[in-house]
Amino acid sequence: MDQEFLKRILLIGSASLVAILVYFFASQFRVEKSTGKRVREMVGSGENSLFERSGKKLTERMKTGFLKSWKSSLYWAQVSGDFSHWSVGGILARGLAAATAVIVLILLFILPYFSWLLVPLAIFLPYLLINGKANETKKLVKRLLPETATVIAAEMDAGSTAGQAVSRAGELPGPLGKVINDAVSQSRQSERAMFSRGSSKGILMEMLGRHELPELSRFAMQLDRVAAKGVDAPRIMVEIARGLAREYKSQVQQTASNMDNELLIPMTLFFFLPFIVSILVPVMVSITSAL
Repeated sequence: MDQEFLKRILLIGSASLVAILVYFFASQFRVEKSTGKRVREMVGSGENSLFERSGKKLTERMKTGFLKSWKSSLYWAQVSGDFSHWSVGGILARGLAAATAVIVLILLFILPYFSWLLVPLAIFLPYLLINGKANETKKLVKRLLPETATVIAAEMDAGSTAGQAVSRAGELPGPLGKVINDAVSQSRQSERAMFSRGSSKGILMEMLGRHELPELSRFAMQLDRVAAKGVDAPRIMVEIARGLAREYKSQVQQTASNMDNELLIPMTLFFFLPFIVSILVPVMVSITSAL
């Protein structure tokens, strides 16, 4: 074994051992927190972590547009119950920490030049995890729209008002129920009308329209229209539920017909790309070593 490589392994092992010992001794000491700080930790959502604090300072200085899409993806990921203590700043801080770790490994092991391509990938890796979970949640919300519309139609047919039916739909399990329940709670706390009246936009339309999901915004518009129909509202809501069911069925059939095209990218990433990398990496290493 190369002596220089052995030294690097011993250095990393020693540093890891020191870090473990420091963590072990530090965990033995307990510092009592003030009452105000304990209350902030209970009320807040993980803002006291190192990533959230440092990330908050970074996002305050950065006024870029892509952070808005990060916020939307984080919302949908948290609706499903995951990443509940994360923030937009925390995502950025975690990405920078991962990139720093990659840079240290590259410099420590003197990896080839193309290894630097992993640095931008490491920066966006936490966001990619968040975005993947957010896309899963959005698909689930689209699937739950017909069922939720059916529940609202049944409640209205039983004599409930549109507001009562929507409140009952907010009690359903799943991400769509949570989104609707947030809108209902916001309407009660702000004492604003749940549905639109004339030029005044209702809280339901406002809350459901800010999450960058066209199907959800259209659903809020349909609920506004139903709430203004009076006696015909239950019948119209039944038609809306049937229309949403037909639309979702059509989307499923279209997705099934395009399955071959959708599988092309995963097959390329998981089969073809590793095969090419396994061939090119030895060649690139030999070329860089010769230079």
